[in-house]
Amino acid sequence: KVTVVDADRIASTSNWIADREERSPDLPSVIGVQKQGNLRATLLDLDDAADFVIVDTGGYDSQELRTAATASDVLVVPMKASPLDLDTLPKFVKVIEGILDFNPELAVRGLFTQASTHAMDKRLDESRDILSDYPEIPLFKTTIYQRSSYMDVMPVGRGVVEWTDGKAKAEIQVLTQELIDIV
Repeated sequence: KVTVVDADRIASTSNWIADREERSPDLPSVIGVQKQGNLRATLLDLDDAADFVIVDTGGYDSQELRTAATASDVLVVPMKASPLDLDTLPKFVKVIEGILDFNPELAVRGLFTQASTHAMDKRLDESRDILSDYPEIPLFKTTIYQRSSYMDVMPVGRGVVEWTDGKAKAEIQVLTQELIDIV
């Protein structure tokens, strides 16, 4: 059993769940909860009811991120292979260090997303080199590349593993296995 907690004020995860119910009723339903503010007690309660709880806190430091991480097994830090995203690392490492004071068992992993598929683009390699200076955020082996499938599935409430793009599907399957191996 998987429960998804949407703590991001943009609510894209909740929108995806609603689209799934409306446009893909033939697929298994996804249990979703919207919650903002302090998530710790909610996540501890959900932990008893679900095998996996996935939390979307948005791409920024927030009360939701910090309180969710104190009750989590894994913190996934998605980032683009770009100077703009990587410039935030020194500040974000301090956030991680504070979270680890409350949850020393938390496994932290970085994930490059929306990486260029262009063979001549060197930003991913350069970004991996930069991230090597931050051992607090070890990288997943998996990289999520920029593929239209990730956007195409959203309005129909599907995941890429339920879609026709074999490359995107393989990326998510490998990432999922990496996550399961950590937990």
